[in-house]
Amino acid sequence: MIKHTTFIQIFAGYLILTLGISLIILSDLGAGAWDTVYVGLFNQFGLTIGTWSFLVTASLIFFNALLTWEKPQFKSFIGTILASMGIDFWMEIVFSDFTVTQFPYQIFAFFTGIILLGFGVSIYIRPQLFSGPIDGLMIATAKRLNISIKSARIINEFLALAFGLLLGGPVGLGTLIVAIFLGYAIQYGTAFLNHLKDKGLKII
Repeated sequence: MIKHTTFIQIFAGYLILTLGISLIILSDLGAGAWDTVYVGLFNQFGLTIGTWSFLVTASLIFFNALLTWEKPQFKSFIGTILASMGIDFWMEIVFSDFTVTQFPYQIFAFFTGIILLGFGVSIYIRPQLFSGPIDGLMIATAKRLNISIKSARIINEFLALAFGLLLGGPVGLGTLIVAIFLGYAIQYGTAFLNHLKDKGLKII
């Protein structure tokens, strides 16, 4: 059973991280590897980016189970649902008539998006309640191919990037920058939350 405060924390984390994803997409400088897949599917077949996020990541939950011959991690559906709802909330409602065209504003939206994405992730992972389907795919790939987690992550990211490119998703220089700097954003977000906790501020 998920505690009320834990769910609020997870919800807040996903609301922030999906705002970050949306700003990165709106900057039109290149999105994260998996986001290029969602946007590419949206461009090709319609529906919404959030809907494709749900369909792809929900499929991964079952695909990961097949790779490892284990039960599907049904708790991961919590994150899958929250992520898809969050993306559609920002993209379809808040930013529905919003575009970023001038380069300085694109840069601002892009890097603000990375910071918010990293901070959001650092919030939702604190309860350690579940892992996301993409992280699950990394672990399943490592087990199936008997390779390191790092190698599995690289393989999965490049495969997602290839699909995103084929689908006409927003692949660009920003895609590489997200891959490099997102880890740092999560690291510093976690350090900031730990600092607040050390100061006795139990915000998260």
